Amino acid sequence: MRVQNQREVTVGGPDPSPGIRLICLACSRQDLQQYRAWSRVLSDNVELLVIEVQPLGDSAQGDASTAPSADAHALAKHLHVSLSEPHAIFGQHQGAQLAFELTMLAEASYPGQTRHLFVSSCDSPRFQATSNQPIVIKVPTTLLYPPGALANLLEWHGFIRRELELIELPDALTDPLLLNQRLVRIFNSHLGLLSF
Repeated sequence: MRVQNQREVTVGGPDPSPGIRLICLACSRQDLQQYRAWSRVLSDNVELLVIEVQPLGDSAQGDASTAPSADAHALAKHLHVSLSEPHAIFGQHQGAQLAFELTMLAEASYPGQTRHLFVSSCDSPRFQATSNQPIVIKVPTTLLYPPGALANLLEWHGFIRRELELIELPDALTDPLLLNQRLVRIFNSHLGLLSF
């Protein structure tokens, strides 16, 4: 994996220490644009950290892969300072499986610092176990899915050992603005509660 560049956008008032950091993994220019727009509307207690990463390719949606991947290990090493403080992680489409793997690594290295995982528009992950250890996380997780995609997400429950919330999103093709507004409201409500 190659972390192409790191863009950090801080949202908030005069207090430089936000309540929680939201780490967003961007796998496309469209993701970057979407996340930049969020920087203007997220709550003051949220610091937005956007990381541009290379997509994992078809293996993220196709055949089973080992977890955590070498890409996830490289990303965790790059983000070690951010992962050692209170944070939430968001990934969508191809970035969702990487977000899950990053959560696994962060949970192991910095217990209790990953407060929430948000995953959007991604089928259940496919992993091939490399040891006798189960591939699970103990982090509250919110799965955001487009209309009609719930059946593709049902296997996520096998990977989550804490709260698992499922939220159907508006169709992005019909109204992308409504979709972004809904995502920001979800982040603000969840992360606002975690900041106190």
